[in-house]
Amino acid sequence: MNIKEYIKEQRLITDGAMGTYYEEKYSEDTVIAEKENLKNPEQIKEIHLEYLRAGARLIRTNTFAANTMFLADMQEVKETVRAGYEIAKEAVTAFQAENGKEIPVFIGADLGPIYDLDHQDYDNVLQEYKEICDTFLSCGADCFVFETQSDFTYIGPVTAYIKEKSDAFILVQFAFDKSGYTRSGLSMQRVAVEASEMENVDAYGFNCELDSTHMYQFMKNLKFSSDKFVSALPNAGYPYTLRGKTIYSNNASYYAEKMKDIAALGTDILGGCCGTTPEYIALLSGELQDVPKAAKKIENVVTQEVTRTPSIFEEKLSRGEKAYIVELDPPFSEDASKVMKGAEDLRKCNVDLITLSDSPMARARMDAGQLAVKIQQKTGVAVMPHISCRDRNVIALRAGLLGMHMNDVRHFLIVTGDPVSRADRERVTSVFDFNSIKLMQYVKEMNLEVFAQEPVYYGGALNYHGANPDAIIERMKRKAEAGCGYFLTQPVYTEEDVERLTYIKEHIDTKIMCGIMPLVSYKNATFVKNEMPGIHVSDEIVNRYREDMTREEAEEVAIELSVEIAAKLYDIADGFYFTIGYPGMTSGELAKELMYYGVSAISLVTTGSHQEGLRACTSFIKDHQYAQLDERMRLFAENHPVA
Repeated sequence: MNIKEYIKEQRLITDGAMGTYYEEKYSEDTVIAEKENLKNPEQIKEIHLEYLRAGARLIRTNTFAANTMFLADMQEVKETVRAGYEIAKEAVTAFQAENGKEIPVFIGADLGPIYDLDHQDYDNVLQEYKEICDTFLSCGADCFVFETQSDFTYIGPVTAYIKEKSDAFILVQFAFDKSGYTRSGLSMQRVAVEASEMENVDAYGFNCELDSTHMYQFMKNLKFSSDKFVSALPNAGYPYTLRGKTIYSNNASYYAEKMKDIAALGTDILGGCCGTTPEYIALLSGELQDVPKAAKKIENVVTQEVTRTPSIFEEKLSRGEKAYIVELDPPFSEDASKVMKGAEDLRKCNVDLITLSDSPMARARMDAGQLAVKIQQKTGVAVMPHISCRDRNVIALRAGLLGMHMNDVRHFLIVTGDPVSRADRERVTSVFDFNSIKLMQYVKEMNLEVFAQEPVYYGGALNYHGANPDAIIERMKRKAEAGCGYFLTQPVYTEEDVERLTYIKEHIDTKIMCGIMPLVSYKNATFVKNEMPGIHVSDEIVNRYREDMTREEAEEVAIELSVEIAAKLYDIADGFYFTIGYPGMTSGELAKELMYYGVSAISLVTTGSHQEGLRACTSFIKDHQYAQLDERMRLFAENHPVA
């Protein structure tokens, strides 16, 4: 009897934890249990036997962490994998010698995730997966168990690779937090739908992170869209730390009771993950022994695209009209009076959107989300707080998004966030549970479920300076797939930058707003060149200035350079961001005054500059509208002469 035939007839009970149980049973210290395949194989074999005697009919090889993240190199990985599979085979042979060979027992070749931050090492990670699978296949593996996955990046190509070489049974399991999302931001329902549609996946399910109660709470709301086998392997509960060791409470009876509820949903494969022991599996097997296998409720799940009632801001963008956006800087202190006055002034000017930075340059300011809520409530003007991944874990990010949505905030700018400076790293910790793409994906999932009635609208940043432009484009595509509506660039200065953006624009259909920031002096040019990361100023540009230049001469050069760059970008830019200043006015005063004349801008301070000035947006201005803009600026100049 093969594993598919077995599961069609009855539930398949798996084993429980290996790593946490090994530590409890044999070690006072935290260990990488997989290394024990070579050091203490008899101890690993004994644990397998304990689970088989407890009622498990699928045991997973002790190879979850058998990859180069935890082991020295691929040679050690392959040796560990071979040893792990042979130990499992020896355990099965010993068990069947005790109880009869007619008892079907299956071995799952176990693979954990190989984390690849932002898919920067995709080809190497994929190759490592393939080599591990080849090693298992050479040992005779006919069942593969992928565990604790967070997305489908490698699952598709790796499972296809296995199926090209064998007819092995493939089970893919994903891990979810207490909010029901993977670390990549996928919801349980989304995973269930996508996994059920994968040709090379025979079974899918959920393991780790959640206890049996929370796993049931999420699974009971699932809509199964196919008759593929479904698994559930929760943790024993939630651990605590005692004297440096991770401890799970002994709640085997409670676990088994909740697993009965999970089984009643039609779940085909049941077992345990971290913290579970042979005691848990014995109780689980006993509880389900006389309970008939339940059928899954199969429904036609239709994934619908998000439809939203667009905001005024969105409508203007879609129609190609000018949208008026002004960025305000949250204060460094608790006093928001100046910001609130500025927001009220902007309301009188009929601004479409007020955006607020999230502690740029890793310098703490008032919380952008909370300030945004207050501004919107007091003024009625729509707001767009920046959301940085640097300062908050996934719990705080979700909590903040829920809170802001409750308070009617519907626009966000999602960024990874400026890193903490080296000087501050000993006392300030960056979080980065997500990068911008993963957070965008997370928000996209929330739009489909939590925010389905009123989805949010978000954009992102474009760093076009990377060594590989194709990799940049792929990252942009991933952002767009994650719901990013547009991209903003840093100021552009060099021919290389123009060429790079031209290439990018030719290879992706999206909105790109190019930055133009005049360099108003030799000192300013050298500062930007040397002190502002992500902005490229060439020696050629710096050399167009002199230290002894008059202010008027430097400004003339600045204008010439800006016009040259804008002309070169004209055919590829969907809009421009100009940084400007005006004698005798602060950034806030100038923004207010320009708004009176129908010209939008954001504060230069938000770009990291210590200068007074603004960045004015001319996005989506049509050819015939430049004359109108020129007239508005002429009137402004007439009413504000420079002495």
